[in-house]
Amino acid sequence: MKKPIEIAGVTKHIGVPRKRTEDPQILMGQAKYVDDIKLPGTLEVAFFRSTHAHARIKNLKLDAAKAHPDCHHIFTNNEFSAGATTFFPGTRGTLHPVLMPFLAKDKVRFVGEIIAAVVAPSRYIAEDIVDLIEVDYETLPAYNDVEDAMQPDAALIHEDLESNIYYADSFSNGDVDKAFAEADLVVSEKIATGRTSAAPMETRGVMATWGWDDTLTVWSSTQMPYPLRTSIAVNLGIPEQTIRVVAPTVGGGFGQKAHFFPDEFILPWIAKEIKKPVKWVEDRREHLLSAAHAKQCTIYMSIAFNKDGTMVGMKIKNIGDSGAYSQYPWSGLIESVAANNGAPGAFTVPNISFETVICLTNKMSTGAYRGVGWSAGCYAREMVMTKAARLLNLDIVDIYRKNFIRHDEFPYTTSTNQTYDSGDYHKVLEKCLELSDYASTKKQSRATEDGKLKGVGIAFFVEQTNWGSRSAEESGFPATLHDTTTVEMDPTGKVTVRSGQFSHGQGLKTTLAQVAAETLGVPFEDVVVLDGDTATGAYGMGTFASRSAVIGGGSVIRAATDVRNKLLTIAAHVMEANAADLEIDEGKIYVKGSPDRSMTVAEIAYITFYDRFARPDEDEVEPTLSATRHYDPPAAYANGSHAVHIELDPLTGKLDIKRIVAVEDCGNMINPKVVDGQMRGGASQGLGMGLLESLEYDESGQLKNASFMDFLIPNATTLPDIECAHIVTPSPYTEGGFKGAGEAAMLSVHIALSNALADALSEYDGPLVPMVTPIGPQQVMDLINNVNQPQAR
Repeated sequence: MKKPIEIAGVTKHIGVPRKRTEDPQILMGQAKYVDDIKLPGTLEVAFFRSTHAHARIKNLKLDAAKAHPDCHHIFTNNEFSAGATTFFPGTRGTLHPVLMPFLAKDKVRFVGEIIAAVVAPSRYIAEDIVDLIEVDYETLPAYNDVEDAMQPDAALIHEDLESNIYYADSFSNGDVDKAFAEADLVVSEKIATGRTSAAPMETRGVMATWGWDDTLTVWSSTQMPYPLRTSIAVNLGIPEQTIRVVAPTVGGGFGQKAHFFPDEFILPWIAKEIKKPVKWVEDRREHLLSAAHAKQCTIYMSIAFNKDGTMVGMKIKNIGDSGAYSQYPWSGLIESVAANNGAPGAFTVPNISFETVICLTNKMSTGAYRGVGWSAGCYAREMVMTKAARLLNLDIVDIYRKNFIRHDEFPYTTSTNQTYDSGDYHKVLEKCLELSDYASTKKQSRATEDGKLKGVGIAFFVEQTNWGSRSAEESGFPATLHDTTTVEMDPTGKVTVRSGQFSHGQGLKTTLAQVAAETLGVPFEDVVVLDGDTATGAYGMGTFASRSAVIGGGSVIRAATDVRNKLLTIAAHVMEANAADLEIDEGKIYVKGSPDRSMTVAEIAYITFYDRFARPDEDEVEPTLSATRHYDPPAAYANGSHAVHIELDPLTGKLDIKRIVAVEDCGNMINPKVVDGQMRGGASQGLGMGLLESLEYDESGQLKNASFMDFLIPNATTLPDIECAHIVTPSPYTEGGFKGAGEAAMLSVHIALSNALADALSEYDGPLVPMVTPIGPQQVMDLINNVNQPQAR
């Protein structure tokens, strides 16, 4: 880090120091598919970013940079003063809008915030020019600890707000005070979950070009091409029908790329201004500094129990660390609001109250990341349950069995008014216990011959899936979310699915093709899925929140069913049969019971388009084989369980994971191998949160570990094979009986890990249960020595 120069309270500094993009450490995981797009005359962009977490910009000095012979343009807020405000009308609590400028002007609020955009022939040259920019700062107090930022005398991060708290709500159901007063045991804890990053394999990237015909094309590694197009139109004042957004093949998104970042507006605006193609590809340091962070919550959790383990009441205060802004478009509410609304989990908790507080700090903003909200909220609940089990001389499994919603109680409305559609929680749990050898392992000695300690942990989750309008509202977000799909059959009988989803690793081009092929009765090979391009798809909200199989698949079923019905009507006329007597299978249409009376789908399709003499009259059936359908389904909730076996060295705190078992019920599975892939990938990320990952800021707001040298993520040597199994209880309310599967593994595997640690330490005095993530060697030793544990203020 280059050392600032202090002059009478004003700090002079150039931008965030970086390594050249030729450095392999920085190049690792750059957005290759955006970087590979080559257009003649393309210029590249580098950003001058703040080195201060909270400061006023007193003097921005650009003369030396502008004098560089290869400097094409430098843009600041003086030229481009737009910004975005995230606001959800109709939320339960009081929400104050927070403006996020695309380019900072008078003030910066986190290290890495963009102040200026430099345009040059190459990224290397652009970064040389960035190094010539200087700025004088007036340093302001920086807040790393959310509870410090909440204090009445804290300096305001946004002066237009009355407080750094910009959202608060409360909720109560049942007689909570009576439940706590009459309980045999009350366990109250403060739980702190670490700040992390989705850290996808590829970082983000944006490219934009303004056409001769006044059209704008934007390539972005986004999960939401259509909403991004609409947002560009609204924020830049460009007619939407002239904008094309393309999401090329993206190496992972995980919710982080389901946001709209300043660069996705800056580059289109620059392209429009200079009438040349422009490109920016994020390096890993930029990514960790300024792509959405996640998971950091401070949770005060109290649960009241009867002596047999029955949960009778729950009280929660969840404080969300929003970072410097309310991340567009999901807002900083996305963690804590979702967590509190899902607080009961799989359990019949009759009395509950919660408080949600969202507060600004001087860090990069918090956004969505796989298992959003529930990763932290479930961890807090389950760690309190684990401690209660120890105090009641029970196993956590006993508390699960005692409090689970029973199979015959579905549909079940929880005490926070979420309606679970289906499930068999006892069956899923028993499957995981059996496969993991949980009972027999618990009977064994914790100590090994080499002085280590063995432990096994179990955890259970309920996952809210398929974020349509109703599912989002049950999570506390009254949004309008749905999808549209067009299914077309051409004259040769081949099928095109135009989807509003976007596949970036989920296998959607396979699964949606499977759904279309099965519904239409044609071979899988005859179906092509188009997604990720607003010029060729159908308007949809994108891929995030375990919604693609349910909503995307459901809209495919509806559209393909319409095409199938029209195909059968035309075939019935041509074959002189009743449509109800016809069947379609593997591209052949035949009369039930008389397979020799048949025609191919391709023959009927050709007749539809080209033989008006053989097909029905146009007044009876339009001679087109296409349909567009919308789908906004009821909420559907998946569930599952994880077990983790560990070995712990009590002298060093080093923890080795020996075995992982995952069981999931996501309803009917379109492709079990794809589901297994989701389970394994999610478990890896969940164990990263639980064991390794924490973005650490110092007291001045500097991020201390903005590279993979210091920000640790799991790799192939960290984890054993993840054993997967399934229980199937179809949703009675969704098309196909589907539930989502994308979030699930990040909702409980880190809990199973912490429960395994608590089990390994079960022979120590007192219930040693971790109340933090991650649980690295230092946290393990602190737990053993009972130091540095979260304390209520």
